[in-house]
Amino acid sequence: MEASRITKDMIVPILRDVFRVWDHRVREGCDNHGAESLIVQDAHRITQTLALLHDCKAPGRLLEIGTGYLGLVVALRRLFPGAKITGLEYPGRRYIWIQDYRTRLTAERIQLVATDVVRSGIPFHSKSFNLVIVAEVVEHLPPNALPAFLREVARSMVTGGSLLITTPNLASWTNRELLLRGDSPGQQSPALIIDGAYGHLRLYTMEELVQLLQQAGFSVVRRTFIDQIQLGLSRIRRLIRIALNPVKGLWPALRDTCVILAVRNEG
Repeated sequence: MEASRITKDMIVPILRDVFRVWDHRVREGCDNHGAESLIVQDAHRITQTLALLHDCKAPGRLLEIGTGYLGLVVALRRLFPGAKITGLEYPGRRYIWIQDYRTRLTAERIQLVATDVVRSGIPFHSKSFNLVIVAEVVEHLPPNALPAFLREVARSMVTGGSLLITTPNLASWTNRELLLRGDSPGQQSPALIIDGAYGHLRLYTMEELVQLLQQAGFSVVRRTFIDQIQLGLSRIRRLIRIALNPVKGLWPALRDTCVILAVRNEG
């Protein structure tokens, strides 16, 4: 399977296979929207994310930071069957200690390391990985820890290695709408702690991310914005999103998510 040929229809069966009610957040999502809606939503996100890898050669060693509910890392296994894949996840995530979770990782030949990357860094030798995926993670990190985290990512990568990073777009229409309504734009209270980890502490614009990556030793080779499938929207908000599609075509920075492919510089 080549990344350029990945479609949502290919990803959906993978997600159906790995889907479990891993924690109370998945249970709430199932109760509110149904498991199939959650699967289709995540398949859309993963398909759009992996599209940026369409011309990347197969990596020898791949690291995904934030294995979460296993959808993306298993899709990566299908995409790169010969790669040595390692996943990192925060040790407080209780579901990573469930036997079914560990059994699935073993079956997919994925090594899992539980670590707090903010306190302990990335626990691998320098120049260990050809490709690193950091999808929907940086918004959960304390903002003052992000520069050091990105430098750690760079340290763990070979020169010329690729970094794929995604995060909610601070400048999206959804966040602008929330701000107009007097709500926080996609950020959550630091008091919200999920299994010992934070919710969304800080969102970033594309330009902020590019600057942070450049300072950490990366060159950005591709950037894009994507929209997510939003569940639970009122009829009015759904109509507004539809009406905004032509505007987003002209002004992509109004879309939901920033996606960046960067390359590790020398040094």
